[in-house]
Amino acid sequence: MKITIVFPGRSLETAKATAAVMPLAPCLLAALTPAEHEIALVDMFFGDRVDYESDADMVALTVRTPLATIAYEIADKFLQRGKTVILGGPHIFACPDEAKRHATAVAIGEGEDLWPQILQDAERNALKQFYVCGPYAAQNLPGTIHHVPQRPALNTPARMRRDLLPRGRYMMDSIFTTRGCPNHCRFCPVTDIFGAKIRHRPIDQVVAEVATLGPRYFNVDDSVFGHPQMVDRPEENQYYLDLYGELARLRPQRCWTGAGGLAAVNYRDGRRILERAAASGLCSIAAGLESISAQGQKQSGAWRKLHYSSPDSFDLQKLKENVRTIQSLGIEVRGFFVVGWDADTAETYRRTLAFCDDCGITPFIFTLTPMPGSQLYGEYLEQGRIYAERAWDDYGTAQIVYRHPTMSDQEMFDRNAEVMTKGYSPRRILKRTIQAVRNRPSLDAAKDSCFTQLGVRKAYRQLYAQGRKPSMA
Repeated sequence: MKITIVFPGRSLETAKATAAVMPLAPCLLAALTPAEHEIALVDMFFGDRVDYESDADMVALTVRTPLATIAYEIADKFLQRGKTVILGGPHIFACPDEAKRHATAVAIGEGEDLWPQILQDAERNALKQFYVCGPYAAQNLPGTIHHVPQRPALNTPARMRRDLLPRGRYMMDSIFTTRGCPNHCRFCPVTDIFGAKIRHRPIDQVVAEVATLGPRYFNVDDSVFGHPQMVDRPEENQYYLDLYGELARLRPQRCWTGAGGLAAVNYRDGRRILERAAASGLCSIAAGLESISAQGQKQSGAWRKLHYSSPDSFDLQKLKENVRTIQSLGIEVRGFFVVGWDADTAETYRRTLAFCDDCGITPFIFTLTPMPGSQLYGEYLEQGRIYAERAWDDYGTAQIVYRHPTMSDQEMFDRNAEVMTKGYSPRRILKRTIQAVRNRPSLDAAKDSCFTQLGVRKAYRQLYAQGRKPSMA
């Protein structure tokens, strides 16, 4: 078969400006495809155009919530031309019935055990309507079902097909080493999608893959330091100690980044993991701090991943100390915050930026977007707080998709625009770049810090300038 795998995108993509990262999902699907099939990848995120007149037999799309609208439009056009269309991705997990209206078949869960089966069934003209991998209630789906009840082990030796995309246009390659998240944050569906148990790729496979990469890469794991909930499992910490010890020996050494929890400072072996990660080339982390208040930590559920015994024990001073410890190891901290919890006010935006200034954190401050599939989305939907008129492409942008008890949509929009504009003033960018270089004196650290911040500045100015003002609720 001739197969086209599409990674949907749109003209205004903030992540495109902040870090040009090669997408992982299409490269992994291509790697899982038997050699007798002909594969083409389309990365709309970085400007590839969809050829609706292609002679592809099958078209597969990875669907993320902010891009579900455009993904469905693409899928419908191919269906009208008689093509077999497969939809998968995180949005499909939350909305499988909706997705099936735009597809020949829908894949729910991870691809390692589903994609080869889909290809086999398509060749036999025996496609099911739903392909499910994981311990989900698949029997409730309205159609024919292929169900693999367990999540896949991550020991498949297939290496990403990066050769199918022009690598020169990306600043970073992407890899993964683990899947799973035990945090159960209430606004995020990741734990339900990938499970609470952490699954690891074999270290030798990861090291062999990194040895083929360019000078910079991004690790898409939920936390590159592991999870504080796992401290009583010595093998969890040992995995990271061994992995980063091996990566530190690679030459030339790569500069890499990923998501990491600040709680690593506090738990058993956490400091050693941090030191080895830094020695292996970790230059920066995206840290999901979520809120600077105990009320916000409680409503979000993020207190668990910050290693507090309860939201009431949340200590902002301790958080600052953890940030500074990680920075002292030469790891720049990029703090991700959500404002819009019920106890938040307009002043919370400004206090969050002040916290970032005080700690030297690169600020990523967002208004809350309850994502489909999360506990919070379900609650707000039941309470009538989700704006039904909002399209999926309003999610993950500056638009407000829910009703706050005290702040208007316009107020949240304006305050978010204010802090993200002020947060990336030339003076602040220069100050944070100098700090990053002082902590890790290298050209790679300087470039990683400065160019990322300039990209964020450009992206968010476009976002708030071009994004339509929300209607007042």
